[in-house]
Amino acid sequence: MDVGKLIRSTWEFVPILMLLFVGGMIAIRSGADGPAAGEGLRRILANLSQILIRILAYGAAMLLVNEWIGIRPGLGW
Repeated sequence: MDVGKLIRSTWEFVPILMLLFVGGMIAIRSGADGPAAGEGLRRILANLSQILIRILAYGAAMLLVNEWIGIRPGLGW
């Protein structure tokens, strides 16, 4: 793998990861008063688990669709 391809891959992944991070921060805090309260901490953890399950499910669905249409799963290397 040459340096140009590595830079191009990083250039594609950084905005995606930033969007996931910002969206996750917004979603985690929704409905929670704050981490100091027991109920607030429980709500934050519930939101975090829902986000992680949703991201994993979307990733699995994308891999299944790629396999179905004939594109082998990979990182583009």
